[in-house]
Amino acid sequence: MKYRREIDGLRAVAVLPVIFFHAGLDIFAGGFVGVDVFFVISGFLITTIIIDQRARGRFSILEFYERRARRILPALFLVLGASFPLAWAWMPPDGFDDYLRSLGFAAIFLSNVHFWEYSDYFAQSAELRPLLHTWSLAVEEQYYLFFPYLIALLGVFSRRKYLLVIGGIAILSLALSEWGWRNHPDENFFFTFSRVWELFAGSICAFIAFRAPPRKNQFLALVGLAMILYAVFFYDSSVPFPSLYAVVPVLGTSLVLLYAQADTWVGRCLSMRLPVAIGLISYSAYLWHQPLFAFARIRSLHEPALWVMLVLSVVTLGLAAISWRYVEQPFRAGKMPLFPHRSQVFIASIAGLFLFVSVGLGGRAASLEARFEKVVPNHILYAFDDRNDHAQCLPIPAEFSAAVAREQCSIETGAPQKVVLLGDSHADHYAAALRLGAKDIGYDFYQFTANSCIPFDGFQGFGRDCDTYAREMRGMLENLQPDVIVLSNRWTLYFEGERFSNEEGGVEFGQGAGYDVDGLAVGGAAYKQALTDKIRQSLQPFLKKSNVVLVYPNPEAGWNVPKILQHMIAYDGANPDDLILTTSYDVFRARNASTISYLDQIAGPDIFRAYPHKALCDTLIPGRCLNAVPGKALYYDDDHLSNTGAEFIAPQLLEAVAKALHAEK
Repeated sequence: MKYRREIDGLRAVAVLPVIFFHAGLDIFAGGFVGVDVFFVISGFLITTIIIDQRARGRFSILEFYERRARRILPALFLVLGASFPLAWAWMPPDGFDDYLRSLGFAAIFLSNVHFWEYSDYFAQSAELRPLLHTWSLAVEEQYYLFFPYLIALLGVFSRRKYLLVIGGIAILSLALSEWGWRNHPDENFFFTFSRVWELFAGSICAFIAFRAPPRKNQFLALVGLAMILYAVFFYDSSVPFPSLYAVVPVLGTSLVLLYAQADTWVGRCLSMRLPVAIGLISYSAYLWHQPLFAFARIRSLHEPALWVMLVLSVVTLGLAAISWRYVEQPFRAGKMPLFPHRSQVFIASIAGLFLFVSVGLGGRAASLEARFEKVVPNHILYAFDDRNDHAQCLPIPAEFSAAVAREQCSIETGAPQKVVLLGDSHADHYAAALRLGAKDIGYDFYQFTANSCIPFDGFQGFGRDCDTYAREMRGMLENLQPDVIVLSNRWTLYFEGERFSNEEGGVEFGQGAGYDVDGLAVGGAAYKQALTDKIRQSLQPFLKKSNVVLVYPNPEAGWNVPKILQHMIAYDGANPDDLILTTSYDVFRARNASTISYLDQIAGPDIFRAYPHKALCDTLIPGRCLNAVPGKALYYDDDHLSNTGAEFIAPQLLEAVAKALHAEK
């Protein structure tokens, strides 16, 4: 096919937003859509090559896969190999285990499978996974695996036939992505068939343009580029992806490919020297950026300063230029003396795949673990596991089953009274303390919790469907008629809509959260009041039988407590025997003042209150909230209390439960 400089320029439009988004530039809040732009470009180019060669009678499946191997594998193997020593030197055992698995799966282009298997609520933070970005390479290569055969099955090229079949599959894939984000959002993000419609969009452009390219159109080209840029600058991580929202950048890219010929305004801009140069090295730049950013975050105690991330962005482009010049180009041109023939390319590819798979999937972090154990005490090394061991008791909302929860998440002591725990993960982290209380105080205990949901009807979260959880839980409560309901949620996140910064370098990763309450803006006074009223109204039917213990917000840490403790001991020489980690009580009060005032409105003789912060803040150290004390890590991540931390507040929590149990109804 004829070389089009503007397509390389379009690659620059794709890769730079991705890099700046991962670097933490807020203005590029939707920079993740650059991956979707890449998908469309890739589908367009590969389809054009295949149908052109088939029409000429020159298509060879072996030649196709040889070209893919020369294009993809050398730079990928270079980055995988370069990442390993840094992972060994800087990653703690749990993170290194995740890295090893991702290394093996990345080499065989199945890393999207690894990441959807290990994308649960408590998985390694995305920003700390050096090979997370390889999921998109896996999706592309899986597409390349079946697409040539699909084209072969379609037979002789007919624009109408090809558009009908591929377009139909694309619509089904888009529908799957729309269903997926509502029901299985983590898996949907990485699932190939939730993404393949984006590649097919590029294929459809190739069918349209084959031997009859559309005439240039200044207006449609500008609209296409504007759609991409709109998504880059106005989308953010709260937008579900992939979904119908992805149509905007995908359609925009399609319009640019079809109508932004070199002599259009858009084509001329994209064909300028700088965007073309960046586009040429875009594949290597994409490969290098995530490991550089992840290792900077791993090695630093806190989120690196923005200027550091910008410097690393420049370093990314420098490394990309070097690997493009000395690795990508020679291999693509077949100028490597050791691999002049197809057989040598395939043998070398298989050998490289075998090496990384063997290291990644066959190796373990045992020796690294032993190295850490020499300096890091076990209570810190394994603090991330110090949480409710009933993992099945905190499912995603769509998979919640009250029957399963009653069977697997309860303790029946034979006592006449019943206590039920409701809420999200900030309820789950009290489960161990309440199980102990069941034996000490004497009550049957039941846990009905689900991720990121308030447990009542009508609370529709952005990006999550809580209806199944609420419906199942309501039926079980009507059946059990508990004496006490312990209600705990991450109230402040839902009221404010923003993640936590402890203002000392601990900035919590992740998107904001909230609920759709009459279309009101999350965090505003009207929204907070409406949310409070909705919670109070939802409780009313249950107050006829049950007293309620309302658990107020626990202090958030902001930084991942086990990891920062490991870092301080292993790399900064801190003495674990006197290591105390704290955050500001003033910051806690400023963060939670509004939420506490609204929760105070949920009042009545049936409402009892527990205040976790009174056990953790302004106690051992005036003006500080405890994250860790000698011999004890009180959190297993950046906002959830460990079982050890829950013990700190158990006396106050169980006192409130005991009062509620003994109060008259």
